[in-house]
Amino acid sequence: MSRTCATPLDLRLLLDYWFGEASPAEDDQVETHLFECDVCGERLRELVWLGDSVARAARAGVVEVVVTPAFLEAAAREGLRTREYGADPGDTVHCTVTSNDDLLVARLRADFRGVQRLDLLAEEMGAQRRIEDLPIDPAARELIVAQSMPAVRKLGHAVLRVRLVARDADHDRLLGEYTFSHSPSPD
Repeated sequence: MSRTCATPLDLRLLLDYWFGEASPAEDDQVETHLFECDVCGERLRELVWLGDSVARAARAGVVEVVVTPAFLEAAAREGLRTREYGADPGDTVHCTVTSNDDLLVARLRADFRGVQRLDLLAEEMGAQRRIEDLPIDPAARELIVAQSMPAVRKLGHAVLRVRLVARDADHDRLLGEYTFSHSPSPD
């Protein structure tokens, strides 16, 4: 096994290999390389650890993260209880979270065709934040955002305004604006 690597594997190729999205020829290339290279093997182990850590944090509801339908299906199989709120552009959604909920997700519907870069702008009680370059499939019809459960459970009555924008060259193109009116759970 080599302790140095003259030609490290491309990060995208390693990710495709790990997620089962590489072609059979690429799988063979990666496996052959990993058999002979400690450096790239360690890099793959670090990526796997990072991915597992993010997935655990998302399942525990401690971070706000974009998730996939497959993630929600896996969470349901694990017995996690998910409260979901769907919203079309312009909607106001009245929402809450209970002590029985493990995950809280917002399904933000929009037309993502032609979007190269997607940003989320959120405003709550005067504080604004921008989450840049969210992962999105242009063919998707919604962006699924899992909320931080500890943060949501601390909320009293609050209004959160969310905008999805496509970043085109040097300007934003509004895809949808959504309002979530949160009330604490009576339990």
